[in-house]
Amino acid sequence: MGWDTVEALLFELGKSVFIAYFVLFVLSVAFERKVSSLVISLMVLAVANGAMTALTPLLYQLASSQGLIYKFLWYAVFVCIDGIAIFLLYKFHAMLRQNVSLIANVIGLAFLMLASIQSLRFVDRFVSNTELLQSVYQYGVPLINIMLVPMIVVLWVANIKAEHKPVQAVMG
Repeated sequence: MGWDTVEALLFELGKSVFIAYFVLFVLSVAFERKVSSLVISLMVLAVANGAMTALTPLLYQLASSQGLIYKFLWYAVFVCIDGIAIFLLYKFHAMLRQNVSLIANVIGLAFLMLASIQSLRFVDRFVSNTELLQSVYQYGVPLINIMLVPMIVVLWVANIKAEHKPVQAVMG
């Protein structure tokens, strides 16, 4: 499989995940009808993932160039976006006086895991030259992004069920 094919597959997968995140965000706005932890979390997730998806072709082209700085840019830009996303996720919750939900913490953890994998992979590949984390990077990043979609849906449905659960009177 040629690099052009790999690049195209990565970009297509990234676009599909972005579309799923964006649809979840739109649905959250439609159903919540107010600022909530869910809306904030999905907005940050969609914007951060959209930025990464948009930058992927350019970064991939740069990373294909000779020189360690270009390889570093590939990893560093994604780590920076993940870090900014974590900051904004919790900053928006604080600014808008929203309690941080389980979904927000799961999304924050996903950003942290993605940034960690990117950072460790750079060190593994270009500093220690071991390639030990190649599979973790190759499969971990897409898996985290893909698994986040059903995880958010399940947690959202569970949250809706918990909110609409009838309150039973306690008899003493």
